[in-house]
Amino acid sequence: MTTYYLIRRGWNAANQSATGGRPGSYDTFASRLDKLVEIVQADSPEEAVAKCSASVYANQSLRAVSSPRAIKGLTREIRCR
Repeated sequence: MTTYYLIRRGWNAANQSATGGRPGSYDTFASRLDKLVEIVQADSPEEAVAKCSASVYANQSLRAVSSPRAIKGLTREIRCR
């Protein structure tokens, strides 16, 4: 099993508002475009996404990455949890 970090991308007033984000930020987490929603153990990225309980609405997507360095700012988000 591998640890996967599930990231939701996209703004929606229901669960991930752009309000308070820093436009022109140095990474997509600071601008609130991306949000770390869950950390799961799975055998594949597809299985990790299937295990995720976070809501994904219109104009949003969900992805799973196994390396904290895969997306700029993800390491900081993991530490802040």
